[in-house]
Amino acid sequence: MTNDIPQGRAEFLSIPELAERWRCSRGTVYNRLRATGARVLDFAPTGKRGRKVISMKTVLDIESQKLKRLC
Repeated sequence: MTNDIPQGRAEFLSIPELAERWRCSRGTVYNRLRATGARVLDFAPTGKRGRKVISMKTVLDIESQKLKRLC
């Protein structure tokens, strides 16, 4: 079975990891995820706090949508 994700790259990123990657606050990460309708992986019981992770594919999709050419 082949792996589509390059070596050394995580399949999922946490909210703090995304905040560091995008150089913004965690709150901004949540707002951007909500605005794009991104789906997150969360194994916490309903109503409880849990560590949420976002697939790398979703992250790359969001980044490609926000990419602009500097004129």
